[in-house]
Amino acid sequence: MTGVAAPGAGPRPGSAVARRGGVLPLDKPAGITSFDAVRQVRRILGERRVGHAGTLDPTATGLLPICVGRTTRFVDYFHAQPKTYHCIVRLGERSDTCDTEGVVVAGADAGTLSADQVRAALTPFVGEIDQIPPMHSAVRHEGRHLYELARAGEEVVREPRRVTIYSAELVDFRPGAVAEAEIVVVSGKGAYMRVLAADLGDVLGTGGLLGWLSRTSYGPLRLADSITLDQLGALDDPWLALLPPDVAVAHLPVVNLGPAQVQQLRRGQSVWLPRAVLPDVAGECRMHDPTGELIGIGELNGGLLRPTKVLAG
Repeated sequence: MTGVAAPGAGPRPGSAVARRGGVLPLDKPAGITSFDAVRQVRRILGERRVGHAGTLDPTATGLLPICVGRTTRFVDYFHAQPKTYHCIVRLGERSDTCDTEGVVVAGADAGTLSADQVRAALTPFVGEIDQIPPMHSAVRHEGRHLYELARAGEEVVREPRRVTIYSAELVDFRPGAVAEAEIVVVSGKGAYMRVLAADLGDVLGTGGLLGWLSRTSYGPLRLADSITLDQLGALDDPWLALLPPDVAVAHLPVVNLGPAQVQQLRRGQSVWLPRAVLPDVAGECRMHDPTGELIGIGELNGGLLRPTKVLAG
């Protein structure tokens, strides 16, 4: 997949393909949780099977991919795709939540910091790094969310988690006793920008917190492709805003299949593929029928294609 169509350029109004589901590239506003956004999409579409692919904190804005209908089966595949965040880190302040939602206290004076110092401090954060999940997060500890424990005044030991930061670029720096570092970060699954902000502040010796965040891309989706809740609700047929389900698995290689092969795979049977249609990469792949519609996910090994997740026809 080389790009993503703009909202409204997907399946025809009322078509069977659209009604079975797809991906909604939502532009989440500040002030609501990701689940609040899901609830509103359910109401607007009149569809119960709706789920988001990757939480944005209430203060954060930007791209929130929402899987609808049968495409909810592919939410986990979105998580394997890189995300881009536009962040403002406030240096010289600290917070118990690592952002402005918590109790903000003064850190050390950041007035002597320069852009070069911040840029140099960012370098070690690129690559595979360890992050300790914040207490105010949805990570579970002994069956309870950490944020539930935090609200009860409890703090528990959290194990570091390995995450990947593909790039972290300083795009602007505003000096001061509380300085602002504007950075663009491309990350993998499970990375917390709040933790990155706090850790960066610790390295610089001033303390830091996340002052503002917007997610600007997620896999093949871009913020320019997204739609707001108000825009969605104003559409005569809001299902037109859905993009095809294969957006959720755009990172997987494609196998194009003939009618007979599609029938076998839909029955849960493996098929042998002729060498002419084999993709260059073995392993997990997405399977498409002769019309180009996604029929599911399969595992390719030595020419044998085994279906692992098949959408109903």
